[in-house]
Amino acid sequence: MWVTVNGTNSTEIDDTVVRSVLNLYPEEELENRVVFKDAFASGSISIDDLKSESSKILIPWQMFFLNQTNFNNQMAHINNQRQHKVSSKLVAKRKGSGDVTSKRIIDRLIRQQNFLANLSAFPKNTFCGFLNGVRTDTAAQMILAHFGVDRTKFWGYTSKGKALHYLIGQVEARNINVSRGVLTNKILPTWQVVPGDIYRSTSGFVIRDDYVPFIFLPSEINPDEVESRQIYTLVYLLAIIGLEQYDYFLEKDFKAKMVSATGMSKRLHAITTELLMPRVETEQLRGLNITEEMRDSLAHKFKVSPSSLVTTLRMRGIISKPSYEALKPPQYIPK
Repeated sequence: MWVTVNGTNSTEIDDTVVRSVLNLYPEEELENRVVFKDAFASGSISIDDLKSESSKILIPWQMFFLNQTNFNNQMAHINNQRQHKVSSKLVAKRKGSGDVTSKRIIDRLIRQQNFLANLSAFPKNTFCGFLNGVRTDTAAQMILAHFGVDRTKFWGYTSKGKALHYLIGQVEARNINVSRGVLTNKILPTWQVVPGDIYRSTSGFVIRDDYVPFIFLPSEINPDEVESRQIYTLVYLLAIIGLEQYDYFLEKDFKAKMVSATGMSKRLHAITTELLMPRVETEQLRGLNITEEMRDSLAHKFKVSPSSLVTTLRMRGIISKPSYEALKPPQYIPK
């Protein structure tokens, strides 16, 4: 394929490389965009069109000029970064599913994190692996102590939003980067380029780093429970960093996963629920008739969603299965 300047053939680029660049994020089907379809059909593309399309799809136009060897080297570097920083489960091909995360999101966040690391010399983060070999209740206390979280102060906030803001501030003060609502902050191509439903359901996840780990808190969840879900997600992902179990992430329907969780996933949930809803507090509810009003009051105190509260009570045997079914809110179905 020729790149033309003022209508004159200027530089020939490798069609195979062009297709490979456009397939960096296969779920976006960038090769089907009109400008590129016409270019493959005619055998040429103007430099202005190439730069314009590259800016829309957020891929550097210079990548199209690489030869196959250089492109392969670039991809090897990118894939090494992905494999080191995140679970392979997170970068699987996806379309409309919350179970894995787009490679584009991962790549962008890795670049931002690398820039941050190069900007300032951070000490090794002592929280990485901090929770290995300790009991669940001890792990919860260690998280509170390490980040200087005053649980009484946390519970005392009048809104979950203020409690979340406090928690994020304490976490970021110890060199863990936290981002909320990334998908609405131009990290992806505009909706005119890529349909929004492709990236609608991204779960909470961690990008591994020994100095400044990165936590992503999804915002596109039940609008009535955004802050409480993000609080739960934040603590869960902190447990992942503290245990260095980077093959795990939090799925959007985690209330159901909590009930059936096994192995390390069960331990991650156990640490999270112990920190937010200590057993010493929930044991006082054993034998009581818990109403919806009491459920909502407790959820407000602990700064969790009503569904997380009743799921935890069920897991601990404090309420029966019929009570759990009666108390759990209706399942939220994203539009």
